[in-house]
Amino acid sequence: MDLESTVRALEKRVGELEDRLAIYQLMYTYGPAADSGSAKAAAHLWTADGVYDVADVAAMTGHRELEQMYEGKTHQALIHKGAAHLTASPHVVINGDRAVATCYSFVFAHEDGNYKVWRVSSNRWDFVRESAGWRIKRRTNRLLDGSEQARAILGRAVE
Repeated sequence: MDLESTVRALEKRVGELEDRLAIYQLMYTYGPAADSGSAKAAAHLWTADGVYDVADVAAMTGHRELEQMYEGKTHQALIHKGAAHLTASPHVVINGDRAVATCYSFVFAHEDGNYKVWRVSSNRWDFVRESAGWRIKRRTNRLLDGSEQARAILGRAVE
């Protein structure tokens, strides 16, 4: 391999690593934004028409609906008692300006001086690269309650 080919190959690999790191940062920003009550920051992790599909709650579309969910009674009560939204290490596949991540997520809630696991879910995150960087196009969240839907999300990571 000549020097020019080596440099192009390295540039491509570095670009892929930078994309992966940006996606990780985006995913790991979610918890602190949600738990701090930063509704606008949390909502703007999505594209303007992005969807957060939580089967047992609702499907919220766009920044306004997402902000309303974070400002809503259920979310506010949870974070004012103490909560931690955690995203487990994801399996990420990048294809140009699109990417998919599969992972678990956990919500811990402070209750009676202790923390309890409030929610455990499987997640599929669909990302797109916009001019300002990577954003969530769709996040699908399914409770790990034995359902086929929840297992199917996880199964996509190993296909």
